[in-house]
Amino acid sequence: MIWQAFMHNTLKSKKISPVGYAGLIELFSIEAIPHYRLSYILAQGSPGNSMEEGIEIHCYPKKYFLKDFNNPLHHLEFALKYDGLNLEILRAVFEKIEPKKIEDHVQSQPTSKWARKIWYLYEWLTGRTLLIEDANEGSYSLLLDPTEYYTASAIRSRRHYVDDNLLGNRLFCPIVRRTPELQQWQDKDFSSIAIQLINESDPAIVARAINYLYVKETFSSYKIEREQPNLARSKRFIDALQHAGKISALSKKSLIELQNLIVDPRFANNDYRNFQNYIGSEARLDAPSLLIDYIPPKPEDVEPLMAGWLDSLQRMIKSDLHPVIAAAASSFGFVFIHPFEDGNGRIHRFLIHYLFAQSGFVPKNMIFPISAVILQDMASYDSLLESFSKPLMQLIKNYEINFQGALQVNDKTADYYRYLDYTRFAGFLFACVEKTINTEFKNEIAFVAHYDQTKEALQKIVDMPDRNIDLFIQLVLQNRGTLSAKKRQSHFASLTENEIQQMEAVVQEKMAIRNPS
Repeated sequence: MIWQAFMHNTLKSKKISPVGYAGLIELFSIEAIPHYRLSYILAQGSPGNSMEEGIEIHCYPKKYFLKDFNNPLHHLEFALKYDGLNLEILRAVFEKIEPKKIEDHVQSQPTSKWARKIWYLYEWLTGRTLLIEDANEGSYSLLLDPTEYYTASAIRSRRHYVDDNLLGNRLFCPIVRRTPELQQWQDKDFSSIAIQLINESDPAIVARAINYLYVKETFSSYKIEREQPNLARSKRFIDALQHAGKISALSKKSLIELQNLIVDPRFANNDYRNFQNYIGSEARLDAPSLLIDYIPPKPEDVEPLMAGWLDSLQRMIKSDLHPVIAAAASSFGFVFIHPFEDGNGRIHRFLIHYLFAQSGFVPKNMIFPISAVILQDMASYDSLLESFSKPLMQLIKNYEINFQGALQVNDKTADYYRYLDYTRFAGFLFACVEKTINTEFKNEIAFVAHYDQTKEALQKIVDMPDRNIDLFIQLVLQNRGTLSAKKRQSHFASLTENEIQQMEAVVQEKMAIRNPS
C-alpha cells in the first residue's frame, strides 16, 4: 500500500511521525482502500505537501505533535480535523479500541465537537451504545463541512448534539468531496446549456435527433458489454430510458424487473445473486486465480449492501443533491456491488439516466448519451473502474477458485464496498455530460439538418421514393462516400452513371459532418 511504501522509505530516518489516519493505520495494522490523503508530522525540516501515486501527502511542522502518539483518540481527532472522513478506517479502528477509552475521552471534554463526532460515529458505525449520558450542553455540529463535502439534508442526533448530513447510512454511505474541480464543473450549468441548444434549433429536428440518441445510447450500452441485443430487447431498453423520469422510487422489486427487461431471458433473476461472481480474463484451467480482475461482495453481503444502497439513493434524491454527484455515487456504487448475474453494467448506466431524468437535470424527453461517450474512450472508463478494483484486489487475499471456475472468498470484505470516495467518479461523469452536449447532441442536430438537405437535393436529381433515397444515403455513408458496384447492381441498377455520380457528390458534400466510418 502507498502509506507502507512511504513510511518504509521515510520513517526509517526518524524525522517524521505518521498522524491521523496514517497513524491509526500503523497503530492497528489496518488494511483498507487507500484514503485520498495521509498526514505526517516533522521533527525537523520544512513542512510541505506532495502527491504520491494519486494520494496527497501532507507534512506538518512539529507544533502539531500529539501529546501521545500511542493514543488512538488523539489520532482520531487529528484525522477528523485535517484528513477528512474515512468511514472504512474509522469502523476498523472502532473494532479495535476498548469502548471505555472512548467513553473517558468524550466525558473528559463533553462540549468538544470533535469528541462528540467520535462518539456519534462510534455508535453509528458499530451499532453499539456507549455508557455515556446524552449531551446536555454545547451547540449542534454538522458531521460534514458542506464547504468540503457534498452533503444530504441533516438528521439531528439529540443524544450527541450532532447533525448527520452524510449521503448514506451505516450499510452504504458514499463520500464525495467538494473539490475545486467539481465546483468548476457544477458552475458550468449543463442543464441550462442543453435547454438553450434545444431552443435555438428546429423542434422537429430536435425531436428526430433525440429519438436517434435513445437508440444510440441503447446500442452503446450493450456494446460496452460486448453484447448485441435482439430487436425486442433493444426496444424494451429504449422504452425504459424514455420513461426513466416517470419511474417511482426504485426498490429491490423494480431493480429485478429492470434486470429481467434488459437481459437474455435465460439469465433473468428473481432475486439478488446467491453465488460469488467475479470479473476476469478468459478462462484458463491451469491458472484460473491469476486471471481475476475484480471480486464483488460475497453473496451474503449483497442483500444488506443493496438495502443500504437503496436508502442512500433516496436520501440523495430527497436532499436535492446535484444530479451528477448523486448519479456518480449511486450508479458506480451499484456496479461495484454487482448484485445480479447479468445486466449490472447496463443497469449501472441506466441509473445515470434515471437520476438525471428524476431531477429534471436533462430537459424533458431528452437524453445525454453517456454510454456513447464512454464507448469512444473505453481506456479512461476502464482506468476509472480500476482505480477501485486494483487496490481492492490487493486487499482480498484469502480466496479460492476451483477448476470449474467457482470462487469462494474466506475473509470479511463487506466494508471495502460500503464507504467509497466517489469524487473522481463524479469528475468523470461531469466530463461525459459536457461531451454529450457539446459533441454528441450538437452533431446529431446538425446531422439531421444536413440529412434533410441531402434528401431534398437528391430528389431534384432523381425523383425516387423516400425509402430508396434513405437507402442510397445509408449505403454511400457506409462505403465512405461512394456506392459500391455490388450495391449499385442489386439496388440501383435503373440509375445512370451520371445520376449516381451526381448523387454521390451531394452526399459527400452535405453529409461531411458525419464520419462515414
